[in-house]
Amino acid sequence: MKKLTGLVGMAALALMLSACTGDDDSAQKNSGSIDDGERTNENGSIDHGVKDKGETGGKETKEDDDIGFSLDGGSIEEAADVPAEQKQSIVAAFNRYIDTLNEGDVDAYLETLSADGYDLDEERAATEQLLATYELTRTPEDITIVKYSDEEAQVFTTMETAMKDKESGKEEVSAGRQVTVMANENGKWKAKAVHYIGDPEPK
Repeated sequence: MKKLTGLVGMAALALMLSACTGDDDSAQKNSGSIDDGERTNENGSIDHGVKDKGETGGKETKEDDDIGFSLDGGSIEEAADVPAEQKQSIVAAFNRYIDTLNEGDVDAYLETLSADGYDLDEERAATEQLLATYELTRTPEDITIVKYSDEEAQVFTTMETAMKDKESGKEEVSAGRQVTVMANENGKWKAKAVHYIGDPEPK
C-alpha cells in the first residue's frame, strides 16, 4: 500500500503491484523513479487504510491522520453530509483530473492538482516522460465520496489502469482501489493526494 505524490506514479505502481500479486512489504520497500515504474512518497504508508502518519509533498496534511475507510476491503459508504452542489462539484473536478491525463493534456491535468500537495514542476516532468512512451487510460468506477468537510473531501474509486507502449503496442492492464484527497482551494476542488492499493492477481 502506498501514498503517491502523483497520479502518474499511481499508474506506474498499479502495474508493478499487479506483477507482484499484492506483496505489500515489497511494494513499501521499493523506492524508485519513473524509470523503474514507481514514483512514490517514501515517508508514509497506509495502516490498513485507516491511519496514516506520513507526509504528502513534504507537508503534513489532515488526511495523513485519518483516511475515511480501509483500502483492504469491507463496505464502502458514502458520506452522509455532502451538500448536493458540493458533491456535483467534487465529482466533476475528479472526472476532469482523470480525463485530462487520459487525453494527454498535460497543462489541463496540472491545473487539476493542488500545489499544496504536489510539486507541479516534478509532476510535469514525470507526466511528459510517461506520456512520451505510453498511452495511459484510467477508468474509475464506483466513485464515492467517503469523507467530506468544507475544506477537504476523500473520493473512493475502483480503478482500472491501462498502459500501452506506443512503440511496441503492448498493453498492460491492472486494477486496484484508490482514495483521492480533494482540497477546496478558493471554491475549486483540486486533487491533493492519492492513496492506492493494487488488487492481487488470481492464483
